[in-house]
This record gives sequence, structure tokens and C-alpha cells, in this order.
Amino acid sequence: MWMKRIRQDFNLALVVTFGVITNVMILPFAAYRFLSGQNLAALIDLLIVACISLGAVHAYVSGRTQGASLFLAVTYSIGCIAIAYVAGTAGSLWMYAVLLSNFLLIERLRAVLISTCAIAAVAASPLALPELAHKAAFVGSSVVVSLFSFAFAWRTDVQRQQLENLATLDPLTGAGNRRAMGAQINAALAESARSRKPLGLITFDLDHFKQVNDRFGHEAGDHVLVQVASVVRRITRRADRLFRLGGEEFALLIPDADAQALWEIAEKVRESLMREVRCGEFPITASFGGSLLRANESERQWRERADAAMYRAKREGRNRSIVDGVSRPANDNLLASAGAPSALSANERPIDLATRLGPDRLVC
Repeated sequence: MWMKRIRQDFNLALVVTFGVITNVMILPFAAYRFLSGQNLAALIDLLIVACISLGAVHAYVSGRTQGASLFLAVTYSIGCIAIAYVAGTAGSLWMYAVLLSNFLLIERLRAVLISTCAIAAVAASPLALPELAHKAAFVGSSVVVSLFSFAFAWRTDVQRQQLENLATLDPLTGAGNRRAMGAQINAALAESARSRKPLGLITFDLDHFKQVNDRFGHEAGDHVLVQVASVVRRITRRADRLFRLGGEEFALLIPDADAQALWEIAEKVRESLMREVRCGEFPITASFGGSLLRANESERQWRERADAAMYRAKREGRNRSIVDGVSRPANDNLLASAGAPSALSANERPIDLATRLGPDRLVC
């Protein structure tokens, strides 16, 4: 389980790796300094190890890597400054490793600010760098290392983001894929357990979407899917996450919402899709199912309840929202509210009308 989390979360892997490296590299120095009578320097080493280990453990337990990364960068920088003032020149040599770690751990502008302060503080040490020439050489070499670290971190971040997008985003709609959903659900479950806040899941499937592809072509169907993703992203909250599970099936991960709020969100999305997404003149509808995470419930059971609610919505006539535990009356006169002609019979689906009108394909 722990290895899976580290493989899926690059930032967490980075923080944990730095925690391990710190223990492996600095603890021997602490032992050596104790044996050689440098007790203050040894205590500083142990304090650095303790703080970095605490930050790494906190990141692993909470899943919050941004704050932990900043804590590690500040600890490394302060520790290097302290060692430079206590141990002299030998302590100042750690600055190069600190500069690289700063740019790898935190956002680049913050890294520049923290690194600049650290370089200036070490350069001011009369014990570490007693001569002006030494100070100038140290500052110059530190700036060069910082520039290379900045460029390396920037390029690495760009490439990592490109790879993550390829691995986690649906190329057609830009929504997260199943891989992304698994990672986001794991993080959301951990956050929900920590904060004791509710966590909801909505799954929805476009009604009779196969008829869109069969009658109007896959290009029209793709355009409908893009419209659906665009509408959902626009009307949902920033914290909500949209995923395309495959074909015409989507899912929404909804944090901090009770069962009633979950139903209201599903209804808002359903009505917006019915009103705004069309294939030619005819509305595209969807069936929604939702479930709220229960205490001591597995992820699989939670997702199965959401799927069961969605299939129930389809059995009861489609174009409706059903949330497990929330009772709502069936939706009436859906086609009229969607803007379809009033002469359409109550049992006739919007896409059926498009099929009945003729064989000509249209662009949605």
C-alpha cells in the first residue's frame, strides 16, 4: 500500500526520499562529531534529522506534501547556516546540496528567496569564510549552482507535468481518466478520514448515446462528449473532480457535501446538460447516480452503490438523478423543460426524434 502511494504521488516520493537520504547521510556525521567532541554541531545534526523525519512522516500520513516540502527546505537552509557558524568551512560546503534540494522541493520563486537568504547568511559567517576572496568565491559558485538547479527543476517540472497529463487525462475531454480517479479517490479518502468531512461520488451516463454515434457519426459523438465535460467543469466547484470512465460514462468526486447537497449538485449538472448540450436541435440527457461514503465502507462498496443508483435512474426512465438515501419524485415533462417540441409524446426520447427525422448526418 505504501509503495503504491509513493509511486502514484511524485511530490510525496520526493519528500520521503529526502527524509531517507537525510537520515543516511547526516546521522554518521552526528556520531562522528559526538565522538570528536563537537557536541553542539552534533546536536544540530540530530535536530536536522529529527525535523526532516517529522516532516516526511507528516507528509506520508496526511498526504499534504506542499507544506511538508516548504518545511524541509527551510529546515535544510537553517541547518546549513547553523552548521556553517559552528563547524566553519566544512559546514558551508553543505550549501550546494541545500540549494539543489530547495529547487527540487518547493516552487521556484520561493526557492530563490530562501536560497538567497541562506547564501547571504553563510557568506556573512566569519568562521566559515574569513576572507573576502573566500566569500566572493562562495557566493559566485552558489549562484551558478542555483541557476543550474533552477533550470533543471523548471525543465523537470515541465516534463513531469506533460507525462502526468498523458497518463492521467482523457485526451478528448480533458477530464481525468480511471488512473487519475484512483489516485484522487485515495487522496480524498485520506483527507475525509482526517477531517471527518463527508465525501460523495456521482456517476452519470449519457442516455442513448450509441444512437448519436450510429446516426450522426463518431465525430458528432466526440463533440457531444467535449461539450458535456466543458459544461460540467464550468458549473461545478473548484474542489470537485471530473473523470471520464470510458465511452459516455463520467464520474464526479464531490468533497464536503452531504446526501442532500449531492443530489442538488447532480440535479444542477443534469439540468445544465439537458439545457446546453445538444446534437443539432435536440437535447442530450443523462442519468445520474450518487452515494455518500459511509463509515467503515470500502471504496469498492461505495462506488458500487453509486453505480447501482445510476442504473436505477436508467430503469426508471432515464434523465433523472438518484442519490442513495435521498428520496425524490420522478422527473416529469422532461422534454418540455429541455426545449423539445410540445407535440412530442411523453414516452419518446429526444434522440429518438432525431433518428425519426431522417438519415442526414449533422454536426453537433
